[in-house]
Amino acid sequence: MQVARDVHINVLLLANRSLEQLEEICRSEGVTHSQYVALWTLCLADDPDAGVPLGSVADGLLNRASDTTRLIDRLERAGLAERLPNPADRRGVLVRATEEGRRRFAALTPRIQEFHARQWSNLAGREVEDLRKLLAKALWGG
Repeated sequence: MQVARDVHINVLLLANRSLEQLEEICRSEGVTHSQYVALWTLCLADDPDAGVPLGSVADGLLNRASDTTRLIDRLERAGLAERLPNPADRRGVLVRATEEGRRRFAALTPRIQEFHARQWSNLAGREVEDLRKLLAKALWGG
């Protein structure tokens, strides 16, 4: 059981350390990591100019406990996203990134990609691939 506990603790420590570093990168552009992930969903949508349903933003978030409506409220107040009427559903809204939201997303993305390249620098390429497979197996099963 000690090995399982050690794995658990190391996964949590790694996740916390990684999130702290991602938050630091995102702060340089005045957003949180959750806001960056929402901008990722908005900016990389099939048709970013048309906007996406709020539910699609929620589906793209890594933290399922997050309150998507409040997250979009904060992005909107910061001038990074805007709500639009949904022509397919008058009760719903679409959300899209503003030009400023797209600019910040574009500024942060290369820095986050560099972080991801560095974060596994202690492992050989094959070890990174093995880790990816093992984590996927632990999360989703065989």
